[in-house]
Amino acid sequence: MSERKAPIVDPSPTQEPIQAGSEEFMLPPAEASPQEILDLKPNKAKDATSGPDAQVSSTAYVHMTRPGGGEFLAPLANVAHYEAKGFTKGAVEEIPDFDAYLAEQAKKT
Repeated sequence: MSERKAPIVDPSPTQEPIQAGSEEFMLPPAEASPQEILDLKPNKAKDATSGPDAQVSSTAYVHMTRPGGGEFLAPLANVAHYEAKGFTKGAVEEIPDFDAYLAEQAKKT
C-alpha cells in the first residue's frame, strides 16, 4: 500500500480530497520599513499607547454658548466636538434625571 499525505482541503464527502504538493509553501520575507518610517517617534507600541481614558460621567451636562448667542445643554462627552465648531464651554452641571430636569424647566416658563 502506498502512503497518502493528509488532505489540505476536503471539499465534500463525495469528492477526492485535494492533496498538497511535494513542497511546502513559504511566504517570502517582508521588506524592511523605509528609514523615514523608522525615524518617526514614538516608534514603539508601548511608548505610543497609554492606559484607558477616564470614564466620562453620563449625568454631567455643560452649558454651551453658541457663537451667535444662545445657550443649550450638551453632554460632557460632546464638549470637544462643540468647541471645535466655535461654541464656548460654560458651567458643568450634574443632572441625574435629564427628562425630569427638562420637565421642571418647562414648568418655569
